[in-house]
Amino acid sequence: MFYLHVSNRTENLLHQLAEVMRVDKQPDLFSGEQFLIQSQGMERMVVQTLADEFSSFCNFQFYLPLEFLSSIAARLDMGITPDGYSRQTLTFRIENLLTDIEGDVYQPLQYYLQGANCNLKRYQLAHRLANVFDQYQLMRADMLLSWEKGVLATTHVSEPWQMAIWRRLVAQPGGAEHRGVLLRSVIELLATQNELVVNLPKRISVIGLHTMPPLFLEYLNTLASHMDVHFFLLSPCRHYWGDVETKRQQYKKMMRSGVNVVTNDLFEHHPLLASLGRQGKDLQSMMLEGADFSLEFDSYDAPVDADDYEQASLLKKVQADLLEGALNEEATQVLAGDSSIQVVSCHSKLRELTVLREHLLHQLHTNPGLELRDIIVMAPDVQEYAPLIPALFSEIQHSIADRSVRRRNSVFAGFLAFVELFSGRFGWGEVLDILRQPAIFPQFDLGIGDFETIEYWVTQAGIRWGLSAEQRVDAGLRSFGENSWRAGLDRLLMGYASGAEEFVDGVLPFTELEGRGAAPLGGLCRFIDIIDEARIIFRNDRSLEDWSELLLGYISKLFGEESDSELVELRILVADLGRSIEGFPGSDIGFEVIREWFSGSAQERKTSSGFLRGQLTFCSMLPMRSIPFKVVCLLGLNDGVYPKPDIHDNFDLMGESGTFRLGDRSARADDRYQFLEAILAARDNLYLSYIGQSPQDNTKNPPSVVISEFLEVLDVHYATADLTVHHPLHSFSTKYFLGDRDDHFKSYDRNSCEVAKRLRLEKNDDKVWWQGRLEPPDKEVELHSLFLFFNNPQKYFVRHSLGVQLATLEELPEDREIFRLDGLGKYHIEQALIQSELIPQQTPEGQDDFLRKAQVAASWPLGAAGELLFTSKKNEISRFVETVTSQEMGDRCSAVTVDCMVGEYHLQGHLDNVYENGMMIVRYGALRGRDLLSAWLHHLVSNQHFAAEKKSTVLVAKDKVLTFSSVDTGPSLSFLLDLFYAGQSEPSEFYVEPALAYAKQKGGKGRISPIDKATAKLRDQLAKGYEPELQLLLQNQREDTLLGDTFEQYAADIMVALLEMADG
Repeated sequence: MFYLHVSNRTENLLHQLAEVMRVDKQPDLFSGEQFLIQSQGMERMVVQTLADEFSSFCNFQFYLPLEFLSSIAARLDMGITPDGYSRQTLTFRIENLLTDIEGDVYQPLQYYLQGANCNLKRYQLAHRLANVFDQYQLMRADMLLSWEKGVLATTHVSEPWQMAIWRRLVAQPGGAEHRGVLLRSVIELLATQNELVVNLPKRISVIGLHTMPPLFLEYLNTLASHMDVHFFLLSPCRHYWGDVETKRQQYKKMMRSGVNVVTNDLFEHHPLLASLGRQGKDLQSMMLEGADFSLEFDSYDAPVDADDYEQASLLKKVQADLLEGALNEEATQVLAGDSSIQVVSCHSKLRELTVLREHLLHQLHTNPGLELRDIIVMAPDVQEYAPLIPALFSEIQHSIADRSVRRRNSVFAGFLAFVELFSGRFGWGEVLDILRQPAIFPQFDLGIGDFETIEYWVTQAGIRWGLSAEQRVDAGLRSFGENSWRAGLDRLLMGYASGAEEFVDGVLPFTELEGRGAAPLGGLCRFIDIIDEARIIFRNDRSLEDWSELLLGYISKLFGEESDSELVELRILVADLGRSIEGFPGSDIGFEVIREWFSGSAQERKTSSGFLRGQLTFCSMLPMRSIPFKVVCLLGLNDGVYPKPDIHDNFDLMGESGTFRLGDRSARADDRYQFLEAILAARDNLYLSYIGQSPQDNTKNPPSVVISEFLEVLDVHYATADLTVHHPLHSFSTKYFLGDRDDHFKSYDRNSCEVAKRLRLEKNDDKVWWQGRLEPPDKEVELHSLFLFFNNPQKYFVRHSLGVQLATLEELPEDREIFRLDGLGKYHIEQALIQSELIPQQTPEGQDDFLRKAQVAASWPLGAAGELLFTSKKNEISRFVETVTSQEMGDRCSAVTVDCMVGEYHLQGHLDNVYENGMMIVRYGALRGRDLLSAWLHHLVSNQHFAAEKKSTVLVAKDKVLTFSSVDTGPSLSFLLDLFYAGQSEPSEFYVEPALAYAKQKGGKGRISPIDKATAKLRDQLAKGYEPELQLLLQNQREDTLLGDTFEQYAADIMVALLEMADG
């Protein structure tokens, strides 16, 4: 018997299900309950409800539709196993057939399946065809039957070659046993052999379906002749609404029939039923036409009594009108403070989640009876929000369902990255990212703390991309090994073995390995060896069974033999690949196909494992998930994103205009019906969110069409003002903390409140970041510290006196060889080249070694371009070198050890840049203030150390040569030591580069004053952000107070005096 149970509330249907089980019990303990569902979410709700209804609930089985079909076929001993028509098996069977497409019928495919990447294109076409054929089996079984008889069913240009492929599939051994055949065979068998009833279960309970193919409904109806079929149908309307149409649809139909249309003649259905409910009304029509059912249970609960309608919330009024199938004729008005329906516009996904969090906290705070399990948050694709959710909801227990295996299984993600590595360039960053996976690095005897060292080795040893010269040749490039993994590892190993600083057997050793470097280096080498081995093995085509076995081997190499759930899931997936085409003919396939299959599996395989766990639930908006919650929140309802458009392949015969049949699936109709179900599922509060404002210029973006239609209905029929609340760009907007009674702008975020308070405070000229003084240090002065201080006194105070290391974004090298010199790297290589040119008796071989070393270290372009650049750069700096050598300072000497007293200060350290005839500082760049001070300090210290013989100091820059010959004028060493000593207790007011700008303007011409020039230089330093210590110390200060009288005095006493006394 076919029993139909109908209600507008899922919980009513579940209670009736429990009543059926209670009244009509199974014949014995071993007869389990059978359930037919469409989603795992509904399975969890059924289990939880029945567990609450009965003291114990066990021995049950949930089936998806095709699983149920196979189960019944097995009970009837039909011997039909349509596994050969599962999507994965069908994909590889079709892929095999497409290797032989001779004949005119395949001409459209012959042109496409040629040229580059034809193997990959063949697999991709097979995958799309498998998806289409999977739909045909249930939705167009009559068309497939015609094909099998050699008769075309349409006039579509692509039908002949599809029919040819299908006939070849059916002709294979076991190929006739597809799902359409199975379904029809079961129907015919049940219609003719009543004695088979003993093999069937007592009943099947169908719940949570709102659409199905007509053939499957016929199957259930036939099955009902032999067993009880209880169909639990959620319906928003208590009346028949299978013929509900929008006014536009009615108008078009009447115009086509030639009727003179008057607006008043159009029947006023509820507009939301008409625009959103196509899937539900189609099922009603199918049920009336194709099922012989008995209406067993009709339990419609009015959300609000008629007498209380005016005082009801807006949400309950909408639900009540949907139940009646028409709008309430009496004028209605939204109650003040009614927030049962909220529409929120934000600037980004991040803001959607932050605004949602505050909304939920407010709901939990104002509704003591509300629990986390009473709230659901849905999005068209929750994976787009999943990376942000744990951080923003860390203090709220939550779970995330419907994530792809790639997003939720870190082991799968790690192995997928390994597989995808072989389609790339083996860049140093992507290779280390794989090795850094928590499930991988322990297999190579590495710890998480080793990766800072490994990353330093890799970047400094010149590793950029490519495994080796051989791998680059295989990729179609010329043979060169520089900057590859193999070349870099050879440098590291040679450095560990020899410690030499020159080339050994053509390898330049990397000498910066520490004593414990062997273990991390060994693990890194073993990992690269596995990648290189796999690269060679993956070049050959193999059968699916061989690929499965090979991949399982690499899974063991990378992850070990552990048996945790994530690793087991990965192994099962790969093992299933080997069995995909079992029993059918197959051919060897290339690795590019395996990679495509793996990537597709990562996106397609999803699970609802995080659904209904007694916590706040985040999930995707999937069809047939009509589960009630007190608070229903929908995110990402953006224009063009939701509802999803119906996209069909151009050869999909079901996608052609005019071919629609009742029961056909439509992504757009599914999404619309899901929105209608969400309205019904919300018991107290419906929250709708979309990205409606641009974060760049705050321009308005329209919401999803379903929101627009919903708001139009609310505005026209329920007299609501615009319900949309436009939230600010930032969570620390003062709008959230003004104490207004508007509940739309409430925040419980203490940190955002503190930021908002700070933003409202007027900047106080006297309120600087640092106030007071530190305890004065001792007067032991390291020479290195003295030079560091006069490079940038403010930076020295923050870093060394306060011990604050401000984080800056480290610019890591790219995963490619260098093509041109730029930035700081250019300066360093030019400085090194100048120093090599200054070496006495420099030989051409020595210059060649410099070029080779620079190229090996990835500091210089490779090949002929690098050689041409080297020649050009040598010519460019030759004039500068001539200027340096013309100073006649003699040969460079080793650094001298300084240990002397300067007044109360004990000065000690090593002094570099020492030459036979004095001190010389060489800088291949424009003169900077720090260079001038460094040269003067060298001059003062050297004359303090070599007190018996007075020496001069030369500073050679690209734009200037300065010579200091005397120590009698200019700032004294003791004065500078006093400045250094004071600058360790509080920030110094001596700014080096602005002081040089001041001094240059003091001695030059122009209408700009020296202090304005210095201020402009300081502003430029702050704007570029290269020195965050300056930004920290000078925050909240007005520009006209940045540099005061003390600075001017320092600039005059130091920089002006040095420029005036320098002989140059």
